[in-house]
Amino acid sequence: MIRFSPPGLNRLIQSLPGPIEASYGGAEANAAVQIAMLGGDVNFVTALPRGAVADSCLNYLKGLGVNIDSVIRSNVGSMGSYYLETGANQRPSVVEYHRNGSAVSLLPSNSYDWNKILASAEWLLISGVTPAISETAAKATSNAIDTAKVLGVKVCFDLNYRMKLWRWDPAHTSIQLAGRIMPECIRKSDLVIGNEQVFTSVLGISPKTKSRDLTKRSAALAAEIIKSFPNLSFIALNMREILSATHNRFGVIFYDKAKDICYAAPSSKGGYNPYDIGNIVDRVGGGDALAGALLYGMCNLDTFDYKDVAEFAAAAACLSHSIVGDFNFVNKQEIENLLTGNSLGGVVR
Repeated sequence: MIRFSPPGLNRLIQSLPGPIEASYGGAEANAAVQIAMLGGDVNFVTALPRGAVADSCLNYLKGLGVNIDSVIRSNVGSMGSYYLETGANQRPSVVEYHRNGSAVSLLPSNSYDWNKILASAEWLLISGVTPAISETAAKATSNAIDTAKVLGVKVCFDLNYRMKLWRWDPAHTSIQLAGRIMPECIRKSDLVIGNEQVFTSVLGISPKTKSRDLTKRSAALAAEIIKSFPNLSFIALNMREILSATHNRFGVIFYDKAKDICYAAPSSKGGYNPYDIGNIVDRVGGGDALAGALLYGMCNLDTFDYKDVAEFAAAAACLSHSIVGDFNFVNKQEIENLLTGNSLGGVVR
């Protein structure tokens, strides 16, 4: 997608007509860029219209190391976009989507040669944003997941519930439609990424505890998720405490079903110790940075164990809050520097 943002902390109503900042983004694209920034081999799949704008987008992704060979150029539809007002203090960030009529929302599901696309893949990442766009995109999502399972490709489904989307079936509310489609994706997945709010409000799965301890609640939630979806091997739960639009505490729980162990990250000798992000530059894309770094770790288990994967992914997501735009322009060394204690933001000379 194209992301349009007023300069700084301005609102659209005070910025237009006038200059506006344009960049590229979108859930799977954000995760793909994160993987590429880490040195991973990643193939991005979507449909884009023909024209100079989409050309620019693909050249940009290719320049960042993302494989774009599987992107379909369509003669119908436009390029999706969204507008973002960045929040501050008690004013939240606000997103306005323009996804109707986009090429990826219109392209028939049989346009994608998933057998060829997934032939050498280890993981398939699907975001919950994609089936939310249109019924056609939802069918393409289902076909991709089904093909992955036949080929033995592991599936990661990132819930990414967006209330303002999921409007393609007027007979259902957004939550009802997401609650109907998302479980079908999770039932065929190996790893699911989400948070307590989405599992509770959309899927009706809640932790069986009243504890205010986020790690205990998340571990209890993981247990309930496994009861509902025993096919899952791994669960990653985002633990975000929102103190204001510009001040969050952040961490993740990563559950390994085989060992029945929850790893909380970031951790110290005293246990879970969340990142205190007191001056958020840009929150959008943080969850996608988490997903990208998580899958990078899962593809490199010769050098990572599951605790390392959780720590690495949480650190990547933390650093993404310091980068303007959807993409997390942070490399492996910078993440490792944070993990080894360089967390004060001093000048690196």
